Amino acid sequence: MSPPTPLILTHTAVASLLTSLPASTIHNIIASLTASLQTLAQPTVITQPPRQTLRNNVAAANYTTLVMPCSTPNLTSVKSVTLPTPPTPPSPPNGVITLQDAAGRLLAVLNAEEITAFRTACVSIALLLERIGYGVAVKRAVVFGTGKQAEWISRLLLKLCPTLRRLAIIGREGNSPGKMEAFVDKFRSGVESETKVGWKTYGGGIDREVQNDLREADAIFCCTPSTVELFPVEFLTDEKGRYISLIGSYKPHMKELSPGYLRRDSVTAVVDSIEACLVEAGEVTQAGLKGEDLTDIGSVVSDFSNGFGEKYLGDVVFKCVGLAIMDLVAAEEIVKIARERKVGVEVLGFSA
Repeated sequence: MSPPTPLILTHTAVASLLTSLPASTIHNIIASLTASLQTLAQPTVITQPPRQTLRNNVAAANYTTLVMPCSTPNLTSVKSVTLPTPPTPPSPPNGVITLQDAAGRLLAVLNAEEITAFRTACVSIALLLERIGYGVAVKRAVVFGTGKQAEWISRLLLKLCPTLRRLAIIGREGNSPGKMEAFVDKFRSGVESETKVGWKTYGGGIDREVQNDLREADAIFCCTPSTVELFPVEFLTDEKGRYISLIGSYKPHMKELSPGYLRRDSVTAVVDSIEACLVEAGEVTQAGLKGEDLTDIGSVVSDFSNGFGEKYLGDVVFKCVGLAIMDLVAAEEIVKIARERKVGVEVLGFSA
């Protein structure tokens, strides 16, 4: 059998592919991602060692590189992504995903920036879509952040939530009106939606308009690397079941929501990985939660599929720290689409 021809996908190629995907294809990718998370309890199917953290001190600039390997019976992927750490000014992460077959032959090399945000957004919205399928109306949503992750969450909300009528984007003080408008244009252009999209910035306090958005929100997505809670949980009334997704914090000292909120009897805490979140998720560790206090999203999706999803229709907090299997599945799906559309650069003669 002739060796595979590896495919190289640049950031521009990946971004163009993902932003052009129709809703039906995104739903299929979400289904593939959640199916993979359902098999995590079977170690003979998926192997993903804990992510490795490498600290690089280069020319007085501090960078942290995360290395995330994963293997299935048919594929192996390795993602490495490098992030600046304070006092280095923030900048977009640089990363790459390699995809190999079971024999170790290279199949593809993909720029990781867009994929990381896309796959996290897909997993973070999956449970919300299950709730919608059960008849929960999602009319108002709030997104904290103006980075790549917030961009993809906002884009998927507009594409996949037809009942959404207001989307409020909340950025940090210091973001100019022009910058906020430019950010909103990134995900609003090319998306057919009647949803009203508004934006606000905040610094030392949150004004009444944002308070009202939070009180009335059916879904809240937090997408910032914050070390303090983004808003007082007292703004959240008890009259409605609410879905909150925490995406931005990824270390034990970080948090976007008051850890005490996760300890409420009325709140169901769902995570992408119980094992990883007990170590990495600041909201979980600071709340003092144990494994028995958490439910993995693979089990939740399985419950919905089997008609037992009612218990996840109330107040739900979903915490996502990101898993290597998400990178593998997303990369595999993107490579399939790229080959169908004849996108990317093929490297002939790479393997013997």
